[in-house]
Amino acid sequence: MAVADPHSPAINQSASDSAVQRALANFYQRYQAAYHEAGQPLLTELIDDWPEAPIYTQRRADGWVEWAPQRRQQALDFSDLEHALEQPFPDSFRDYFNFGYSADVEVSWQQQPLLLLHMQCDQDSQRFLQNLAGHVLMKRRLKQPITLFLGLAADADDLLLTQDCVSGAMGLEWVGKPQHQMLTEDLASFIEQLTPRVIEMPEDIR
Repeated sequence: MAVADPHSPAINQSASDSAVQRALANFYQRYQAAYHEAGQPLLTELIDDWPEAPIYTQRRADGWVEWAPQRRQQALDFSDLEHALEQPFPDSFRDYFNFGYSADVEVSWQQQPLLLLHMQCDQDSQRFLQNLAGHVLMKRRLKQPITLFLGLAADADDLLLTQDCVSGAMGLEWVGKPQHQMLTEDLASFIEQLTPRVIEMPEDIR
């Protein structure tokens, strides 16, 4: 059984990293360590359309693939989408998705189980941008404050984790509704307070 090695760097940091990116680097390290201590491998389902996804480290015959976070070499360009939507995004939001490639990760914020969304490869990035555009257009049609989604509740996929475009605050909102609960005032603080949630795989998958 292969498990994440907590002594190997999850993802390298740079002196120019923002507060969000430093928080993410530390989080990835904690995430790998949590899985290692639990004797669980980091696994995600293999996406056949993304054979060159940079996070894939070892393919398996059972439809799963071992993965590890990888630093992006080229930033994702949000400018075309921001221009089309006439909506600038918070710097922290761009920093979050421009830091690295990763599988979605299971976390807890206090007692709330969440699934944080990430991009596994460039093709995944384009899919994400399309979904993000649909979310922003829906918020505008409903005449609600514009938010950007970064995840969802693990036990309710219509409960979204979002960032307010103006204040940068992190909160929860039901699909089609405004944010009803603020979690933290900024994204970096939110990441720093996350607890990795280890999902135990059946013995025949480990």
